[in-house]
Order: sequence, then C-alpha cells, then structure tokens
Amino acid sequence: MTAPIRVAIVGGGCAGIATAWQISEFVALSKAQAKTDRKAGMGNGDCTDFKITVYEQSWRLGGKGASGRDSSGRIREHGLHIWLGFYENAFAMMRHCYDEVRKAPWGPVCNDDKARQPLPHESFDDAFFPEPHIGVATKSRSGQWEAWSGMLPPMKGLPGTELDDRTNPFTLAGYLARCIGLSKALIHSVVAPPSGVSPKGSRSTLDESIELDFGFDAVRSPGVVIDRMAKLLRVGTLTTAAGVLQGATILENWLRERDPAPQFTSTVLAFIEALAAQTRRQLTDLVGIDEPLRRKTEIIDLIMTIVVGLYRDRVLFDSRGLDAINHIDCKDWLIKHGAMRSSVESPFVTGLYDLAFCYREGDRSKPALAAGQALRGALRMFFTYRGALFWRMRSGMGDTVFAPLYRVLKDRGVDFKFMHQLEDIRFVGEPLKGEPVHVASMRFETPGSAAGLAGFEPLDDAGCWYHERPAQFAQADTSSVTLNYDKEFDVVVFAMGIDDFRVICQRDKDGLFKKLKRWNEMQKHVKTVGTQAAQVWLDTSVEDLGWRRGSALVSALEDPFESWADMTHTFAAERAWRVQMGKKPDADATRSVSYFVGLLSDADIKAKEYNATEIEAMVRDNLQELLVKRVEPLWPDAFMRDDKGNLESTPLDHLVDEKGQLLGSEGLKAQHVQANFLGSDRYTLALPGSLEHRISPLDASVINMTIAGDWTECGFNEGCIEAAVMSGMLASHAICGFPALEDIVGYDHP
Repeated sequence: MTAPIRVAIVGGGCAGIATAWQISEFVALSKAQAKTDRKAGMGNGDCTDFKITVYEQSWRLGGKGASGRDSSGRIREHGLHIWLGFYENAFAMMRHCYDEVRKAPWGPVCNDDKARQPLPHESFDDAFFPEPHIGVATKSRSGQWEAWSGMLPPMKGLPGTELDDRTNPFTLAGYLARCIGLSKALIHSVVAPPSGVSPKGSRSTLDESIELDFGFDAVRSPGVVIDRMAKLLRVGTLTTAAGVLQGATILENWLRERDPAPQFTSTVLAFIEALAAQTRRQLTDLVGIDEPLRRKTEIIDLIMTIVVGLYRDRVLFDSRGLDAINHIDCKDWLIKHGAMRSSVESPFVTGLYDLAFCYREGDRSKPALAAGQALRGALRMFFTYRGALFWRMRSGMGDTVFAPLYRVLKDRGVDFKFMHQLEDIRFVGEPLKGEPVHVASMRFETPGSAAGLAGFEPLDDAGCWYHERPAQFAQADTSSVTLNYDKEFDVVVFAMGIDDFRVICQRDKDGLFKKLKRWNEMQKHVKTVGTQAAQVWLDTSVEDLGWRRGSALVSALEDPFESWADMTHTFAAERAWRVQMGKKPDADATRSVSYFVGLLSDADIKAKEYNATEIEAMVRDNLQELLVKRVEPLWPDAFMRDDKGNLESTPLDHLVDEKGQLLGSEGLKAQHVQANFLGSDRYTLALPGSLEHRISPLDASVINMTIAGDWTECGFNEGCIEAAVMSGMLASHAICGFPALEDIVGYDHP
C-alpha cells in the first residue's frame, strides 16, 4: 500500500474546514468502494489515501465565524452571523455533519464512552431554524428614520437537500422571468382597486382590460411573439396600467419558454425599454398621490432596470454571464440603465451594500460593489432560497457549526494543530527559466512546547470553544516549527484570509509575488474592510422596547452600526451551558439579547495607530452612541422624556451584566464589543474591477499549492459562508478530484 498524500491546510476557518471535510469525505467513499470491490473480487482493496493536518493560529476554529463562551456562558461572537436560504453547499455539509453527530451519538447528553465531550446540538433541526422576516431602515420624506419590515413566504424544499432544477433555474432567463412575475404582482397590488364590494354590475377599467388576450401558445415561433411585442409598441397599449401588465406577461412567458434569441434582441430591447418607461411613468404618478406605495414602486423600478440593463449590455448572450459587468459599480450600472435616483438610493439597494460591507476603506461615502456580483447575490438571495430567506443558529456559530465539524473530522482522522502562527513561506522555482514554482517550506511559531500543544483540548465540558485565550498559552516563550516539502507535507492549502496571506508572502521579496505576475496583481486588487460588532443583554423584551413586528433582522441603519438582529433565542443556549457546566443558576434579569454590526473605517483604525485597546474603546463608545442617540426609531419605548423633552432614560438603563444583574448605564463595560481590523478578521470586498484579478483554487501555477477562502475565484465572489465553502470544495477538487465540479451548486452560475 502506498503512503498517504500529506495535505497541510493552513487556516481553520470556513474554507479550510470545508476543504478538510471534502477530502476526508473522498477518503471515506474511496475506502468504502475499495472494500466493496475487494469483496467482489475486483481489486486488492487499495485506494488513494490522504493524511490531513489543519494548522490554526488560534486556540479555536472558525476564523471570521468563530465564537466562544466566557466564564459565565455568554456567547461572544466575531460578528452577526445569519445564513441565507440559498447556501446550498454550506447547508449540505452541515446536514451531513449532523447525520454523523447523531450516529455517534454526540449531543447535549452524551452516552458514548469514547466521546470525551458532548456537543451543544445533536441534530440539524436543533441547530438551525428558519427566519422569514426581513427589515430595512429608511428615511421618510420628512427626514425621520423608520423601519420597513416584511415576511417572505416559505419556498419549496429545504437548503442542503437534493436540488430540484425546476425550482432553482440557474439561468439568467429563468431569473428574469421570476423578476417579471414579481413585478407583475407588485404592479397589480399598486394599481388594483381597493378591496370591497363593487356596485352591482360595475367593473373597473383594470378588470376589463385584464381580460385582453394574455394567452401564450408555447408552439408559436419566436417571430410571432416578437411581432406581437412590436404591435403593442405601435398601438400604444403600454400607456395604461393594464397594458403594462399585459406587456409584462408576454415578456415573462417569452423568458420562461425559451432561451433569449440574439437575432431578436433589438425588438425585444425596444419592447422592454418602452415597458420600463411606461411602468415608471405610471408608478411615479401613483407615488405622488400615495407615499406609502413608494417602497413597492422602488422594487418595480429596480426590476425593470435590471431587465433593460441585461438586454442592453447583451449580458444574456455573453459567455461570461454576469461577470461581464463586474467592472462597474452596481449603483452606477442601475443609473446608466434608467433607474430613478430614489430607487438606487432606496434601502433595498443600500441593504445589498450593507450586507456585504461594500464601502471602500470602510467609508460610507464610498459605496462600491461589482454590478455582476451584486445582481448574482440578489437573484440568488430572493429567487433561489429554499425553506426561508434567512436561517438562524440556535447558539453561537462556533457551537453550531465548528464544534460538530471539529468532532466529526477528528473522528475521521484529521489532525489539528492549534496555536500555530504561520510566519514564513519559501517558494522556489523560476518560471522564466522553465522551472515550476512550488512551496519548499513553511515556518510556524507556537507558544510553549510541542508536548503542551499536543495535550490541548479546545472544547470545554459542554462542547463549546473558549472565548478567552487559555491560560496555558499565556507564556511569552515561543517555539519554531518548520515543515519541508516531501518530508512533512506533499500539498499545502493556504486557507487564511487574503491580508494574512499577502503579508506573509511579501516577507520574501523574491517569492510568489515576484515569480508570478498574476499573483502579484491579485494581491494588489483584492481588498478588505474592517468591521465592528456589539452584543447587548437587556432586562426588557424587544416588544417592551417598542419593536412589535415579530423577529427582527434589520439592515440599512445609520452608522456606526448598520445592521441589528434580535438574538434573544440564544439566551436559552447560554442557560443550557450553565446547567451543563454545573454552575449554580443565578437569578437572571436578562429578557432580550441584541446583536449589532457595522463598518470600521480604515481612517478610524489608522487614527488609533492600530492599537487594539484604543480601537476597542472606540467601538464601545460607538455602542454607547447607538444606545443613546441612534436606536430610538427601533426601540421608541426605551426612551423616556420629561415635560421639557429632556431624556430621562435610554436603553443604557436596561443593561444586564454577565452575572445576570441589572446594572443600568454602569453595565456598558459588561456588554461584548468586537473590533475586526487586522489580518483574517477583516471582511473581503467585491469591488468593481477587482473580481477579474481573483485566482481560483483550481489554478496550478504553483504545483503543490492551492488556496481557499471567500477571496478566491469560486463562482460566488462575495464575502460569505457559502463562498468560503465553495472555495474549499474547489480546493479539494484540485487535490483529489472530489467533489465533481457539477456537484458544487451555483459554481457554473451565469
């Protein structure tokens, strides 16, 4: 039997763990197949084996998704983590992981003698639950901040289960058909008469017009349908609301029944442009009469602009798909194709930018999001989600995701080396001389001795990660560990963030970035941004604070924190931890938990000279400003004023400390704040003109190396869990050919 191929994965975040998961999955499947073949007399049972080692700089896994428990059991997160209903690859991994957790069995109560620790959750359904609510903050015409919220209906299927291509059509034509269908529904809701009983025998003009020929015969030739579009343009049918609906129906059916034909582009484009113009004209008149309709009309305007733009720029016929317009900013692209300025500045577009922190240097005055990826994200988000638009985790992401993945991977034989900080990479080879480039060695620094690291157990007795750095690693002494190619490793996967990868590679002036120009261009163009996060525990429910619209998940807020989520459900997991750890349950005044997240500008970081203590103090000051001045539109009942309008109480007066005691304004120091301003803690941006410089994990320009992370070219080039998992799957494919590229959902997205 040949020796296993030694794979070194540097970085234990989403991408690195996804890589380890897929390679270990391949090993398990290969061994099972070899065993079957041997029994059938078809081989000797040999198969390619891999020895996987994950090198992580921290005492826990997760990277930007890491979370831990403090000494009182409170969950301390890196930021606000919500999964979207189109994260098919990430959900599939977690479903499979929890299948193995249940078989072990590992869970809150663990009866397996070989398992040293339990886990916070024992099943997927215990760990994740659907969240149908969505909200955005916006200013009314009077200048007052207000929150718009809604509930999106559940869609067929569940994320991570077998995909039905009929309900998830990853084609631009399929997306546009769904867009037109949504705009029709919104137009009808805007122009339809009020509900009620009409006088006997009377009918609205709209009712009468809707009975016009809306039928569509799929066997008609494309030319017949195009002639019909041209006729509607000639006779001026689109000048009425009903005509707009009729035109939208023809276009929707055209898109649903056939791929757009390039030879008909000019006529179809003229039809779409006229349809969009008349739609805007109809809706502008209505909004002038009825201000509350503005949000619906903004969505309709954006949809019509997207349809016009994709036809006008011939994106539907470009082999690059949506990537063909990644050179331009999304807002600029929408304006270019006729969107109203109010729609472009609406909370729906702002929410897309906030969701991806897409502001150059963290400056709110510099929004920048590649148009193609912005549309890809929006189309995937709203038209391919399954079950619910959002999915929440019952506890911290470390508890819900990385603890079970760690347990299962360790059981599969994956080795973990915690507290290994990569310091140097040595690349050899001269491509100009025909010598292939490869990684010759890597040097890590670790605290303490190798024996001390080997005995480290990263999970506590409840199966959770520690928030604080373990005391055994507090010593100043460090050791150096060098790994050499063909001795300690055969293949390396660099799965840290782009900033850490850039800094380490730049230490060798004759290294990767000098040897390979494309890699140098990548590191110049792929940028990141700092973020800040806060968690607050209060003695008052969100309903009593003044939010009475159900579960809250709101974006597009004012800075310093642009997004808020009611996370009160995590309090149950905190209490369960205390019981599991045998701690005496104290009387706890906590009634709600809220998470906030926002940008942390490079200017503010530089002003504090990258001093972690000062930057954290700044974030805490930002939290105080939020609670005293910014959050009133969401929590109006938390603000009490005297007869002269002076504030008598704010949310500061409702803060609870880690012992569950009400401290009021003195409790601000007991709330959790997080400043993510260095290295892999920073968030990857999808800037216009930058995505073309990303490099795929499938790239073979360094023969024994691949990369993984949401900063790579992975098919969904935006900072998120799904992108990291997809990148890890591609890295695994580069190493062992598994999974097949067609099995990576959304990888071949147009």
